[in-house]
Amino acid sequence: MTQFEFVNVGQPGDEKKHATRVRRHVMKDIGKARRKPKTSGETNIARNSSVAVSAPKSKSLGEHDQALVSSPLDECQLSDFVFPIEMDEERRSLARFLFTQAQDSYRPFGYVWLSTIGLSDAAACYITLANAVLYKNMKPGDAKPEFSTSVEAMKWYTLSLQSIAKRLASPNDGSTQGLITAISGFICHDSSIGNFTRQEIHLQGLKRLVDGIGGIDEITDPILRFMIIWHDLSGASYRNSRPYFRIPQGSITNIDTKSDTTYLKLLIDSWDKRCPYLGDVQDALQATAAVASYVNQHCQKPGFWVDDVTAARLLGPALHKVLSLEGRALPNDPSSQEYSGTAAREAFRRSALIFLASLKAKFGGPAFELRRHLDDFGEISRIPHVDWAVVPELNLWAHTIAALGQESARRDWHVLAIVSIMESAGFTSSVQALDVVRGVIWVDDLFADKVETVCREIDSALLSKNHTELTQ
Repeated sequence: MTQFEFVNVGQPGDEKKHATRVRRHVMKDIGKARRKPKTSGETNIARNSSVAVSAPKSKSLGEHDQALVSSPLDECQLSDFVFPIEMDEERRSLARFLFTQAQDSYRPFGYVWLSTIGLSDAAACYITLANAVLYKNMKPGDAKPEFSTSVEAMKWYTLSLQSIAKRLASPNDGSTQGLITAISGFICHDSSIGNFTRQEIHLQGLKRLVDGIGGIDEITDPILRFMIIWHDLSGASYRNSRPYFRIPQGSITNIDTKSDTTYLKLLIDSWDKRCPYLGDVQDALQATAAVASYVNQHCQKPGFWVDDVTAARLLGPALHKVLSLEGRALPNDPSSQEYSGTAAREAFRRSALIFLASLKAKFGGPAFELRRHLDDFGEISRIPHVDWAVVPELNLWAHTIAALGQESARRDWHVLAIVSIMESAGFTSSVQALDVVRGVIWVDDLFADKVETVCREIDSALLSKNHTELTQ
């Protein structure tokens, strides 16, 4: 039951003296509410039961409904389907392998690519066959290789390139949508193997084609729009750069967060006047918090974590806001409050990217960018002379998210930083600290398996530090 606490404001201006007390009181209730109850043998059907997903189809896009296109995955009649290229038995065998694999295992945008997008254009179809060769030769646990590792894959890859080059040499309005689809297939492959240098070259070419038809919302297939933004944002996050495309219509932006963002809003209100140089990161953090709220409200539904289109529609707006923030140089004077504020701003931005990349991985997507953001956050946290007590609750959240993303062997520095922030804020246990973190931006399904370990490490570091101080 919620307990009320009253403060006495004697004259105008006194409310600022009680701001921290009010925030802590709100945080305590929110943190307790978000602690995951221990089930002690209870069975949660929604989470623990096996959900048979015979074909992980993407959900509808509301007003931007997917066009109904005959698909061999739906019809189960490969011989009756009209492909955009001439099919012999070798090609049908590769196609049959991919269709079977798509029905048996989930890969973001794999099903929709095969069911509609990748079979709508000759060049896209060839690149699909090239991928089929790679997947067919892979063993469980293998990383996806380059096309150049297989003579057979290179054959189909070359045919796709020839088809694209021929149409680019003689452009016409009727071929642009097909070219967009085919180049998107190349981008998809680049993203899946982590070749973001080549991915960017393909994105630049795709951007010229898309701009030529009037923008991303003019792409005929609405799901292709979200597949493009998914890979665009993956590359931008890996490179720590601005995205090439704007967010498509149909993205999930108006999220009812209920009371999930109450504490974050209190924190933002409190820092607004004291730290005006942090102002431009507020929208990005609130967008990230809205994503977390949406996930917390819907993630128990069967099939949620294998819904690629919803993932792209949901993560896209927040990622776009975070990646569109301009970089700022660290001031020369460490004694300036702007020095610590600028470092904190970058820590908040990087933690948001770590959080969103972790969600992307939970949705089944490759997250090559996650390691880079964790390493970069480690460098930021080691900047000398930074006072991490500037907006301590947000800095505590940022360092804890980074700690949860790291393996235990690489977590020591983060734990020490967390303990230092806790002491400046008057927290005496990991439970108090995690209540703050849960009140800011949190998805329990994302970090539940690591929380207990990190809490033990924090409490151990606190005990060791207190013991050292007592014996000095």
